[in-house]
Amino acid sequence: MDEQYDNEGRNVMKKKIFLTITLIIFLAAVYYQGNAKDVSLQSIDKQLAKEKTISSMEKLNDRQLLQFMNLDSGKFKQFIYYKGTESLSVEELLIVKANNREDLSIVKDAVDKRIEDQLKTFESYGPNQVALLKDAVISTKGNYLFYCTGKNAEDYKEVLFDAI
Repeated sequence: MDEQYDNEGRNVMKKKIFLTITLIIFLAAVYYQGNAKDVSLQSIDKQLAKEKTISSMEKLNDRQLLQFMNLDSGKFKQFIYYKGTESLSVEELLIVKANNREDLSIVKDAVDKRIEDQLKTFESYGPNQVALLKDAVISTKGNYLFYCTGKNAEDYKEVLFDAI
């Protein structure tokens, strides 16, 4: 009878060890997916320049980032910001490399506000623009935030996420 209890105890212990190891592997995989390599946005910008469709947008500077997105570039490590050249264009591409993940919430809030403002602007006369804004791609990985409106948003996202 005692031998039966010993075998059951061993089986329970084996199951606990197996579940603990499985949990550790799962948590490590989840943690790894949220991290990103430390890549310079200059190299990302060069890769984006190879995309023929990016030529329909203009690269903007610190002042314009503040003007359109209400973001102070001095609070982040690096950024890339492109905006459509046509007056009725809602095409935008923003990549921010933050000092830490917590800073990304500021960027995310600014992006959400930008989309909201653009939707209000175009809702009565720009159905194409509204559709693009509603399909905006916003994604984060590690200390990076990606935001894009436009037909090629997923292609641009792929450039960034392949690099990091």
